[in-house]
Amino acid sequence: MTLSKLLARRAAAAGDEPALTWSGARPITLTWAELDRRVTAVAAALRRVAEPGQRAAILIAPSPDCVVALLGVLRAGLVAIPAGPDRRARVLADAQPSIVLATAATVTTTRRFLSTSDTCGHRVLAVDAVADAPFAEAAPAPDDVAYLQYPGGVMVTHANVVANARQAAQVLDRPVVVTWLPPSDPLGLLLGVAVPIVTGRPAVLCERRAVLAGAVEAAGTLVSVDDPDLDRLRAVSGGLRECYVLAEATALVSCGRPAGQSVAIVGPDGRRRPPGVAGEIWVSGPNVARGYWNRPEESARVFCAFLTGDDEPRWWLRTGDLGVLDEAGELTVTGRGLVAGHHPQDLEATAEEAHPAIRPNAAAAFAVAGQQAVVVLELVDGVVPPRGEVERAVRHAVSARHGLTLRRVVVLPAGSRGGDGLW
Repeated sequence: MTLSKLLARRAAAAGDEPALTWSGARPITLTWAELDRRVTAVAAALRRVAEPGQRAAILIAPSPDCVVALLGVLRAGLVAIPAGPDRRARVLADAQPSIVLATAATVTTTRRFLSTSDTCGHRVLAVDAVADAPFAEAAPAPDDVAYLQYPGGVMVTHANVVANARQAAQVLDRPVVVTWLPPSDPLGLLLGVAVPIVTGRPAVLCERRAVLAGAVEAAGTLVSVDDPDLDRLRAVSGGLRECYVLAEATALVSCGRPAGQSVAIVGPDGRRRPPGVAGEIWVSGPNVARGYWNRPEESARVFCAFLTGDDEPRWWLRTGDLGVLDEAGELTVTGRGLVAGHHPQDLEATAEEAHPAIRPNAAAAFAVAGQQAVVVLELVDGVVPPRGEVERAVRHAVSARHGLTLRRVVVLPAGSRGGDGLW
């Protein structure tokens, strides 16, 4: 089953009931029938110019139009790319979409933006300007990729997102789903699009500032433990469920207890650690994504781990994060190991291979404000390359292999580390 098929069922069974409400400056509510009709129109327009399996980028601000665009892409059998405004250029460069979705009001600015990048020449479709049209959906297979989640280009399948929506429904106890996160955020897509369709609960989409100001009641919804406004959200909206969220697991992994999936704490020897002992968090379940777009080696390393002595043969997702499971099965995350959605050791390996003047095992990747990535590296003794050459090589290598733009590359002369190997 896919979100598109489930949406059609909602429209047929409860067409006049509200599906989603936008609580912005100009509030709007779409019923299930209205949402389904608009999604069908977008899908029909897309299939006149694109083929199933091609990629479609969504450059639309959070709104009902953004949800319509996403679901229209899925119904057309294309792969959706919900791109946030802070990383659009590098997302498009990595995903190479064949068509871009916008609104009638933003077509001109979207074309202007595309003209400054290598994506110039792609078609632009205004999702709020397409005419109603019939469309016979050729249902994609559940294991087909539904969308790419950035940063990282995580390949989320139709089955993944439906499974994670059902898992999230188990920990949501309110009849309405509220979110201030855009579909370009893993949790925002889950709460604003997938959970409502899978469960039939209407969604309220709002602006973050409205929640922080107390203008929208967000109690009972899910919030990531990494949310930059977590303390303020706690203060203005009680009853939030704080969750461990990971794009590689579609979105939700746990809200204390794992949400319908298996979690293991693993030591360096690849064996499960006992309750109360810290280690790397590994995840297995129907919500674990297929891998990273165009990065097969990294995908195999991260998504296809085997647990030594496991009770059944299966693949595990290595999160790179540290945590502890207690005797009752409650998960506590003690350290986030990802840098801008990437494992730091992968970024460090790429940086070290970028230029022969870089000392082996002398690169360090870490995140700064906003989950932007910084790489610090040390040069080989006695080597002084031309100014800027090493930085350019590292930036190019990381961008090409990981689809990531580094905020800063710090190049240190030989001998900058202490005797213990620390900076």
